[in-house]
Amino acid sequence: MHGRASHDIVRHGIEILANITHRGAAGCDPCTGDGAGLLMQMPDGFLRAVVKDLGFKLPKKGDYAAGLMFLPTREDERQHCEQRFEALVAEEGQKFLGWRDVPVDNREIGRVARGVEPVIRQVFVARGESTPEDMFEWKLYVIRKRLEIEIGQSDLVQNEYCYIPSLSSRVMVYKGLLLAHQVDQYYTDLADERMETALALVHQRYSTNTFPTWDLAQPFRFLAHNGEINTLRGNVNWMHAREDMLASERYGDDLQKILPICTPQASDSAIFDNALELLVVTGRSLAQAMSMLIPEPWANHESMSDEKKAYYEYQACLMEPWDGPASMAFTDGTAIGAVLDRNGLRPSRYWVTKNGLVVMASEAGVLDIKPSDVESKGRLQPGRMFLVDTAQGRIITDEEIKNSLAATNPYRKWIDENQLRLDQLPEPRTNGQSTNGTPQASHLAQQRAFGYTLEDLRIILEPMVADAKEPIGSMGNDTPLAVLSDRPQLLYSYFKQLFAQVTNPPLDAIREELVTSLITTIGSEGNLLEETSEQCRLLRLDQPVVTNAELQKIKQLDQPGLKSRTLSILFDRKKGAEGMRQRLEELRQEATKAIEEGVTIIILSDRGVSEKDAAIPALLATGGVHHHLIREGTRTHCGLVVESGEPREVHHYALLTGYGAGAVNPYLAFATIRQLQREGYISEEFSDEKLDARYIKAINQGLLKVMSKMGISTQQSYRGAQIFEAIGLNQEFIDEYFSWTPSRISGIGLESVAEESFKRHDHAFPPKHVPEVLGLDVGGHYQWRRKGESHVMSPEVVAKLQESSRLNDRKKFREFSDLIDKQDKKLLNLRGLLEFKTLPEPIPLEEVEPAEAIVKRFATGAMSYGSISREAHETLAIAMNRMGAKSNTGEGGEDPVRFKVDSTGDLRRSAIKQVASGRFGVTSEYLVNADELQIKMAQGAKPGEGGQLPGHKVDREIGRIRKSTPGVGLISPPPHHDIYSIEDLAQLIHDLKNANRDARVSVKLVAEVGVGTVAAGVSKGKSDVVLISGYDGGTGASPQTSIKHAGLPWELGLAETHQVLVMNDLRGRIVVQTDGLIRTGRDVAIATLLGAEEWGVASAALVVVGCIMMRKCHENTCPVGIATQNAELRKKFMGKPEWVVNYFMMMAEELREIMASLGFRTINEMVGRVDMLDARQAIEHHKARGLDFSTILHKPQVPENIKTYCADRQDHGIEDSLDMRVLLKECEPALTSGKPVKVTSDIRNINRTVGTILSSEVTKKYGHEGLPEDTIQITFKGSAGQSLMAFGAPGITVRVEGDVNDYCGKGLSGGKVIVYPSSESSFVAEDNIIAGNVILYGATAGEVYLNGKVGERFCVRNSGASAVVEGVGDHGCEYMTGGYAVILGRTGRNFAAGMSGGIAYVLDEEGNFANHVNMEMVELEDMSDPEDQQRVRQLIEHHVEYTGSARGQSVLDNWDQSIEKFVKVMPIDYKRALEELRREEQVAAPLEEHDRAKVSKEPPKERLNHYNEFLQILPEDELSRQGARCMDCGVPFCHTGCPLGNIIPDWNDLVYRHRWEEALHRLHATNNFPEFTGRICPAPCEAACVLGINEDPVSIKQIEVSIADRGFKEGWIKPEPPETRTGKKVAVVGSGPAGMAAAQQLNRAGHQVTVFERDDRPGGLLMYGIPDFKLEKSRVWRRVEQMEAEGIEFRCSVNVGKDVTIADLKKDYDAVLLCLGSTQPRDLPIPGRELDGVHFAMEFLPQQNKRNQGDEIPEDVSILATGKDVIIIGGGDTGSDCTGTSNRHRANSVTQFELLPKPPDVGEYPRAEQRPQNTPWPSWPVILRTSTSHEEGCDRHWSLLTKEFLADDQGRVKGLTTVEIEWAPDENGRMGFKEVEGTQKEWPCQLVLLAMGFVGPQRSGPIDELKVDLDGRGNIQADENYQTSVEGIFAAGDARRGQSLVVWAIHEGREAARAVDHYLMGVSNLPSVNAGDFAWQ
Repeated sequence: MHGRASHDIVRHGIEILANITHRGAAGCDPCTGDGAGLLMQMPDGFLRAVVKDLGFKLPKKGDYAAGLMFLPTREDERQHCEQRFEALVAEEGQKFLGWRDVPVDNREIGRVARGVEPVIRQVFVARGESTPEDMFEWKLYVIRKRLEIEIGQSDLVQNEYCYIPSLSSRVMVYKGLLLAHQVDQYYTDLADERMETALALVHQRYSTNTFPTWDLAQPFRFLAHNGEINTLRGNVNWMHAREDMLASERYGDDLQKILPICTPQASDSAIFDNALELLVVTGRSLAQAMSMLIPEPWANHESMSDEKKAYYEYQACLMEPWDGPASMAFTDGTAIGAVLDRNGLRPSRYWVTKNGLVVMASEAGVLDIKPSDVESKGRLQPGRMFLVDTAQGRIITDEEIKNSLAATNPYRKWIDENQLRLDQLPEPRTNGQSTNGTPQASHLAQQRAFGYTLEDLRIILEPMVADAKEPIGSMGNDTPLAVLSDRPQLLYSYFKQLFAQVTNPPLDAIREELVTSLITTIGSEGNLLEETSEQCRLLRLDQPVVTNAELQKIKQLDQPGLKSRTLSILFDRKKGAEGMRQRLEELRQEATKAIEEGVTIIILSDRGVSEKDAAIPALLATGGVHHHLIREGTRTHCGLVVESGEPREVHHYALLTGYGAGAVNPYLAFATIRQLQREGYISEEFSDEKLDARYIKAINQGLLKVMSKMGISTQQSYRGAQIFEAIGLNQEFIDEYFSWTPSRISGIGLESVAEESFKRHDHAFPPKHVPEVLGLDVGGHYQWRRKGESHVMSPEVVAKLQESSRLNDRKKFREFSDLIDKQDKKLLNLRGLLEFKTLPEPIPLEEVEPAEAIVKRFATGAMSYGSISREAHETLAIAMNRMGAKSNTGEGGEDPVRFKVDSTGDLRRSAIKQVASGRFGVTSEYLVNADELQIKMAQGAKPGEGGQLPGHKVDREIGRIRKSTPGVGLISPPPHHDIYSIEDLAQLIHDLKNANRDARVSVKLVAEVGVGTVAAGVSKGKSDVVLISGYDGGTGASPQTSIKHAGLPWELGLAETHQVLVMNDLRGRIVVQTDGLIRTGRDVAIATLLGAEEWGVASAALVVVGCIMMRKCHENTCPVGIATQNAELRKKFMGKPEWVVNYFMMMAEELREIMASLGFRTINEMVGRVDMLDARQAIEHHKARGLDFSTILHKPQVPENIKTYCADRQDHGIEDSLDMRVLLKECEPALTSGKPVKVTSDIRNINRTVGTILSSEVTKKYGHEGLPEDTIQITFKGSAGQSLMAFGAPGITVRVEGDVNDYCGKGLSGGKVIVYPSSESSFVAEDNIIAGNVILYGATAGEVYLNGKVGERFCVRNSGASAVVEGVGDHGCEYMTGGYAVILGRTGRNFAAGMSGGIAYVLDEEGNFANHVNMEMVELEDMSDPEDQQRVRQLIEHHVEYTGSARGQSVLDNWDQSIEKFVKVMPIDYKRALEELRREEQVAAPLEEHDRAKVSKEPPKERLNHYNEFLQILPEDELSRQGARCMDCGVPFCHTGCPLGNIIPDWNDLVYRHRWEEALHRLHATNNFPEFTGRICPAPCEAACVLGINEDPVSIKQIEVSIADRGFKEGWIKPEPPETRTGKKVAVVGSGPAGMAAAQQLNRAGHQVTVFERDDRPGGLLMYGIPDFKLEKSRVWRRVEQMEAEGIEFRCSVNVGKDVTIADLKKDYDAVLLCLGSTQPRDLPIPGRELDGVHFAMEFLPQQNKRNQGDEIPEDVSILATGKDVIIIGGGDTGSDCTGTSNRHRANSVTQFELLPKPPDVGEYPRAEQRPQNTPWPSWPVILRTSTSHEEGCDRHWSLLTKEFLADDQGRVKGLTTVEIEWAPDENGRMGFKEVEGTQKEWPCQLVLLAMGFVGPQRSGPIDELKVDLDGRGNIQADENYQTSVEGIFAAGDARRGQSLVVWAIHEGREAARAVDHYLMGVSNLPSVNAGDFAWQ
């Protein structure tokens, strides 16, 4: 530190590099590293000596500069670069001195490094005579920048070779594409004794975000960086924007020469160095520059001085933080120091010796320093700075640095006088604009215009306000990408959030919120090169979401330096896409003009949307203006505010701010939450202000989560950082409006974006109003809805998958596969657009790898026990083990009882053991019982976040296995504790390989841009497997934002990964696996061709065992016993391992067929063969046509020897470990026979993971019990490497005399670790650092005693170990769930965050500990409990005994006084759980269930006396309870059972909430006549109800009819004539349910409708056919009357074809719709058919309908059953109606025959397992049904064939004969029957009713006259638009589709009406069951 230069410093630097070799990486070439180098002071003496013979002399030190230059190897280009450099030196007024060839020895470097090795020369420049000394570095900077820019833009072939690592009078850099130990071998200068320096900065690179090159090796010119800059894109954008404002008299015109400041395409570290260099060379000190770029987290700091806060607040006005995990070491040649990021996510340890040597490194022990020489040991703390000033010869503390900087200017005064806050602005002036939302009259129109859906209200906004949190969902995302969707998408949906994985960790926005900040400023920035009071003339916002009132304040801002202007983003809808483009350009020019006129805040507003004016998508307007101003150089002159009706969910705000918005006002979201409150969905207790506050709180929380997933802490840094990838937008569109955003598959442009906006706008302002159209579209993005977005896992897919797997039916499986694979009409995923290049002739199938081998490559997904039930979890494990495949534990641990084979021979052990950030149940025993250990870096459904398990799913069993507190929700930390960099991930891989040498180690990543480079880093980190997950994978619980908007399809990630690994020759040593909605053999085939040789299947496997995609996994209410821990619900689980085996085998067989068609015999030869794939041609989808798959289908051109699948094993270096070399041998007696052993050894930092292999051997032999305490005692001297005693087993005690590095005791499983300073050390132990960060992470048992202080995150996720330590850093005991921690000293900030178990005892001598505690989950208590006192004393006594702690001894010596100063940190939930355990209470609450209510019926005897309806409606409260039984399924199968697409869950919920009128509107939106269907529909919806799987279904019919009847009773159902008429006339022939529905819909569309009915009354079958006791005719009449009042004319007794011709109708009407019904009954042409008394049912039933309405039936035609023996032939509803009517006639007997065999009698509501195999749930089951008519009396017979009707002597029927039949399949599998001999029987009867159904419409009349085409069944043939073969003639109902249900008839009528409307008008906004209610669908 004293500035004494020596060669020793150089050697120390080289030695440090060698000792951190394990922190670097090598690729395919083991001799080529990712880069290493050294930065030192200018070696003046050395340089003077070596230039003596070069023909020039060096001026005095400081008057010359030396530079190291990389140059092209091509001679001509090298000379060009040199000549240009010399010329630039002269142009800048300096003197060129000469060149020196740098001696290098490249014999030891790798072939890859040698292949791109530049020529390396040193250059010497003297200061010009006119250049002042303090301007020399500036001029050198200008020279270098000019050369970089000029050569970079040149057309030189090797222009990238030209690079200047350093050009300075102060420092010199030696670096290259080298390994650590190669640096001084390559640069022989460094071995020269004359090479002297007083400081050295060394770095070894582990490249993951860019490929390693010579120029990107570190150090750079000022710094070396360990970490990532996550906000880089935004930082670069803002730096570019600031360039226009740079000004300085001192630097003048030179400023233009250095632009751009940031080197394009450089690494984040290089660009950060660019920014630092600018700040330093323009006059700021290193310390100030670093504090600007990486500030402390000042906003929420509880103890920071106001002066310091003011300093940071001021600097934030000049520049946003360069945010991300970073340990930055820096030097200018005089001072050298380091700064740590605000989260402390990089290790930095330092030592100061007594002779003034200061060493700082990522690890302790990098230099061999005698303990007696060490004066102190410390660590760099989060956000702090460490600085050594060699000129002053001392260390300058962070406090001194920051206080000095804070005192530079009166920052607080400047801020107070210039910066404004919202609360300081005057209240808004009233101007007619409501500040509480849009006017109610236009509310719905605005919601439609901005694309609101019912889901937005119910799933997004309601929970955001009710809970003030982000909404939670589950089961992943199986909807199409926006570019593949048939439905219009908001522009936001075309962007996916990026996230941190491996190279940089996500942050913890939940538990470490104190380091985050949403504070932002808007206004005009100043000149970065100055510091004046005016530069903080900005408006400060506490968060980016502003209320309407706050926006009004901003709008009226008009002060010096703060002036706002509102620019409209509306445009004329009629001008189309070109109008939008034109308005965007005008908007940009208006923004430019506003800035010129002094405006500093521009508000982009879409208020005022109207029929004429449509809105530019807010994101498009924001991005367009933002990038325009960047390109113009004026972006920092103003802030952007967005006032829009569009944004409502977190993703929207993330995008708006990510593309430059400083604030957002979501006025329509505010109005909508008020609507929800008015409608009763949100509590009335909240005032308007509270509603806004709760919503904003939820958005803020979500924004922090999104930011933190990318490792970004502050909104100011996130703004403009554009951390997104576009998917489905073309490059032209991106370049224009979202510059530099990756978009790899192209897609749509502005025209399509505009078109989607127009579709929403036209829906908001339709040409005509249609009553009972849903107010808002259903959405269907979060839950499958019939009229909503498509889903891969539709009800049909789920049903087919379950049926095929249970029956092991290949034909059914093919049907299932076709539903997913054949995407001709509906695109679901990217792979649906790919097709195989099949061979003309496939190879023989028997030559293809067998399915039994293929299935071994499958794995089930990582579903934890806890997220799913034990039964489900173990069923999957058994199935996969039977096949030799792998199941995955997920992150919830595994019960050790599963490690052994069952008595049945099955193994319930999961082969893959996941190791996630929560470390739940990760013990040594868990690890050794694995075939694969999977590191969960990220999860497809929520990348960048930890797992989530709600408290109600953590029962005692789950708590035991996870070692956590029952009833307490578990949120895993983000993966940043021991994998916060690539080198730390490599360390964890090494740890796990040590823990189980026989297991593979895998790393799970999620697809995003750049994942291939990350995967390359993972491969270099020695992972055996890399898993690339798609964004669409499932999850047990996750924020909806993450499920929908983070991650990418695996097709993109997998292709990139395979390509990068092959190009870097890394593919051959790593297995690539992929997962994410893989369902079929085709999916697997495409995954293999794209580069995967193994595949994960999760959701589909769950569906096979019973999952029905409820999407309620997080609620613990799974009705099939899968995603629940509720004991009663778990009993409902029915899954079987055989089903899973069947599924995987069928999928493998399907894959084999594809392989044969492609010519592949093995999987290995198929991997990566993208040349056998092609993009589908002739894509009809209007959006998908623009997609470009070239990036996915690119095949790297590499030599044949480069492997394209995993063929080699990774070399983990295990054999060289201390365990293998020493410990196993020394401890052999203990391992084999349990004898005590003692071992002594030296240890160094390069000895990593010591004790882990030894522990694994102990565990293998002795199980989790291990050995008796202290059986193995090992004593080390020195500095132990990372992960000492990771997963250390019981019976092993390790002592270290010295210190230890990070992760000591990681996963400790019962061992003991003791660390104390060397006996030679003279420093005070408790004041010095003895261990690093993340000690005891995930420990489950054992003891740790540390005689000294430790770093950050001590005891994170400790769940059972005990520890004593003498001081801890920030975040101590975070996420702790068990064990004890005694801290005999100070703690850092945020202690006990997320701590839900265990107890901490802290010695609080200063009395301020409470200020450092996160009190969210803990209480602070005194030590009055004797049990606590005894425990703490005992632990301290052990601590003193083991470590000799003076601190501990002092506490014991003064026990009475000391115990008073201890504070007990007690988790609230842990305390509660302990109390419950004492009371032996159950944690799980009982499940509240309601049974299906029995429908009351009038007794048969009484009801036979009349023809009135006899079913009694349930009371309102009971109906509400029945509504509550509906589970609002994620995939509501009831929709599939309902042809009308009734939104059943929605109106069930509304009835539950007693919102009857709204329920009626929701019901009428899909069904014109619910009072009919609720009475006579057989309710296929109930048969498909999810509850029906294992209990009675929801009472859907009862609720439906009750809603309708209530509507009539209350007067809600009333005539609604159309507002306007179209002038078009439509004739509807037939007034049955199809005709009535069509007529009403067409009338609502404004057409004049006339209905022609041949009977004397309207209603068709409803009036004449269905008995009155099922449907009273008054109910038909009231609908007819309503329709007549609406303007519909009914003309009865008109037989079209006779009374009026079709020709007349065609002449008088614009369209004719035939709804003739299927009225031709099926006859029975057997002997005696002509007899009197043999009648069709439809001759019999209508007569009674007429009698009931007072009509007289002539006696000669009257058909009565009175006193007769009646036989009814036919078993359907019509036969049942005949039974009921005959009984009311007082028939003597009623008998019913059925030709078909008797169905199984399993009750009215059979459970799924009771249903026949041929009609499994959710299909309509073929079961014995007993109607109410049958209850009244009927003798039923099946399998009877009627042979003859018998006549009496008067020609009347007197009986009939039958014969029994047997049914059996023929040779083709078709069912047929044969008569059973000897079973003939004669039956007496006087009346026979034929009720055998109908065979089609009657030919006479319209059909014969029109001569329309008929189909094969005799029905009218019509196309998909209901058009017949005759122009203008349409057909619907049973006449078109054949005999069916009333619900189908209504469906047909509605759909046909839409088709007719479209035919007449060219467009229709009538709703369709097959699409949403948008006009374009």
